[in-house]
Amino acid sequence: MSEKLKWRKATRVQLIDIAFCDEEAPIHHRQAAIEELKRRSRLLYRRVNYHKKAVYPR
Repeated sequence: MSEKLKWRKATRVQLIDIAFCDEEAPIHHRQAAIEELKRRSRLLYRRVNYHKKAVYPR
């Protein structure tokens, strides 16, 4: 049982099930599933381009 689980290969439904529904899952597995869900939900490119586009009069 000391085998390390591969959280990146798990589906989103499996992660939600481990994190919130499975009450018998070890606490470190539940925490790892929550962390993986947070990692997947964050935006890949958070930077926003606020530079104004140059508009020239006609």
